[in-house]
Amino acid sequence: MTQAMRYQTVQRETVSERGLEAALLERVTARLKAHRDEEALSHGPLLEALHANRSLWMTLAIDLASPDNRQTKEVKASMISIAGFIERNTHAAAKSMDVLDSFVDINEAILSGLRQEAPVPALAE
Repeated sequence: MTQAMRYQTVQRETVSERGLEAALLERVTARLKAHRDEEALSHGPLLEALHANRSLWMTLAIDLASPDNRQTKEVKASMISIAGFIERNTHAAAKSMDVLDSFVDINEAILSGLRQEAPVPALAE
């Protein structure tokens, strides 16, 4: 195991759950934002970014639906609803800058709340 891998392992073990969620959301949002100003949608890197965003939101929804999740019912319902929106509209976001922009706006709003709860660690690529 390289030193970088050991650091990443320690980093994952010491990061709070909220901090990790925020770091992952921040990373996927940066990937989406990189495509906001591009003329040509539907190319490989954008599709990969959209897939990463959808995967993250589906993982969050699964976690929120778990009986062990400590979020309030209202927060769970809102976040699962957002995950559903992401799921239903990911294909459209590859062809519509407005939908892509809405994904970025949603992620940034959630990030704002997460940042208030926990510091966001820098995750290694």
